[in-house]
Amino acid sequence: MVVPEDMQRGAKRRFIVDALQRIGHLPADVTVNEVVAAPTNLGYRNKIELSFGPGPSGATVLGYHRAGSPSSLVDVEDCAIADPRLRPLLDAARNFFLGGDGACEPAIKNAREPVRVVLRSSSHRDERLVVLRGLAGPFETAGAFARAAAEADPGLVGVVRLLAARGRRGGATTETITGRGWLADEIHGTSFRIPAGTFLQVHAAAAERLGSHVLEGAGAPGAVLELYGGIGSLGLALARAGARATIVDADPAAIACGTEAARAHGLTTAAFEKADVLAFLETRHHALPPDLVIADPPRTGLGRGVAKRLAATGAARLAMVSCDPATLARDLATLVSHGYEIEQVTPFDLFPQTAHVEAVAWLRRASSRRR
Repeated sequence: MVVPEDMQRGAKRRFIVDALQRIGHLPADVTVNEVVAAPTNLGYRNKIELSFGPGPSGATVLGYHRAGSPSSLVDVEDCAIADPRLRPLLDAARNFFLGGDGACEPAIKNAREPVRVVLRSSSHRDERLVVLRGLAGPFETAGAFARAAAEADPGLVGVVRLLAARGRRGGATTETITGRGWLADEIHGTSFRIPAGTFLQVHAAAAERLGSHVLEGAGAPGAVLELYGGIGSLGLALARAGARATIVDADPAAIACGTEAARAHGLTTAAFEKADVLAFLETRHHALPPDLVIADPPRTGLGRGVAKRLAATGAARLAMVSCDPATLARDLATLVSHGYEIEQVTPFDLFPQTAHVEAVAWLRRASSRRR
């Protein structure tokens, strides 16, 4: 790579230190540990998403949006950071839609929002899934493409369409073209059936290290609240260890996935709540504060008003998981101003060869003397 991995990690740690001080106005002595390296730096992404559109010559290409110019595409024949098991499916999509029977498919030339090809792989099973994401409407060649994809990859378990309103990332409906619309996978000892549109970290091995850090740091809490919890992999792992875990997320597919996994593993002390996090915090009144709250919000951070409501739970400890140093700094500043102290921040290199960095910030409730 152009920049050696150790230099990448050093820069990412500086991003976090700078954000905490410049954006969060937090003290310079906040402990920010060295970035935990990823187990692999190439071939790690279990999901890639490519778009159809005109290339520089005007011909249709299948690729990524160009940095700094989202309206233009970079044609992608291969991707060095993608799981190499996805390569046959990428080849199949390119052969079919760029030069084969799907080249005239109107759905890939939709001026409003062309179909995007999402390729996903299971980290613990020999399974792949193809997702055609776009607007509702005819897609005459979808069945023929599904057959071509199945011939290219014996590990393909399904081809589905995700249909959503323009620009929306959630609330999509799934239409199965062939096979099934989920991948079997395992995270922290729990087996899941991951729906086609449900979020998972793209670097499974690095995410496993981050999750193990949270689980080890959690100790033995009695009551755990996992906010923006998705399928609830951390909450379920803590429930297996004896905690009473409540997992909150707004994605119904993720909630259904986690609920099914909890039932299959007999984890009766885990409960899932489909809810907006702020609404949940505003309407649920706990007789006792949770021992631990784990919050893993999207890149935009905790929503408006969430940090104050989170502090109002009186939780003894917080584990803030973030993929954006700027919003992490903002949210930590609010939590500190409402009675919490930062114990430490540990960055994780979940996205080698990119400028992105994940971090886990541990906070504890300040003593009454110091508040």
